[in-house]
Amino acid sequence: LPSIQKVYITIHKLQSMNRRQYYEERTLKIGEVIARTGLTPNQLTLLSLIPAVVSAYFYSEKREIVGALFLFVTLAFDVFDGAVARVLNRKTDFGAVLDASIDRCCEFIVLFGIGLGGLAEEWVTFFCFSGMIMASYVRARIESRGVSAMSVGLMERMQKMVLILLGSVLMLVYVHSLNITLFVVGFLSYITSAQRLLYARRELS
Repeated sequence: LPSIQKVYITIHKLQSMNRRQYYEERTLKIGEVIARTGLTPNQLTLLSLIPAVVSAYFYSEKREIVGALFLFVTLAFDVFDGAVARVLNRKTDFGAVLDASIDRCCEFIVLFGIGLGGLAEEWVTFFCFSGMIMASYVRARIESRGVSAMSVGLMERMQKMVLILLGSVLMLVYVHSLNITLFVVGFLSYITSAQRLLYARRELS
């Protein structure tokens, strides 16, 4: 059984590396264009707070489609800062910490807007956010021990946010879709946490 688990984790890590390599190669051109503006990766990271706040406002006003649009812009900034950092070769430890911190802040702001607008039940919103925080925390604790946990687990941040975008759009045809989506994201986030803990047990024992 441990051997099977080790093979599974190795395959999953290789698949994740291939996806990340493909993603990084495709976003380099975007990074080159944005780099010409003079904006630094850290500035782009901080700027992502603006569309997050706007998104939360529209969600709180029950205008979920506009809220989803600005959530998409928030995610775009998350792509931009990494792309510019790679183009300028300015990937730093502080930049990674800042990026992760602002990502969590943006998630909280958007989910707060969704909850304020009554688009999802309060406990579901809390369950979703706590799951997302837990998955990020476990990864951070693993990596603080010098072991990379990047892409380990069922769901990464971008996948979770895309599900929330999808749930927002589906509200056009089903009023409870966002409520269901947040529950699914929270549940899958806790599953991801468990997967990362199992990974940590194997790597750190």
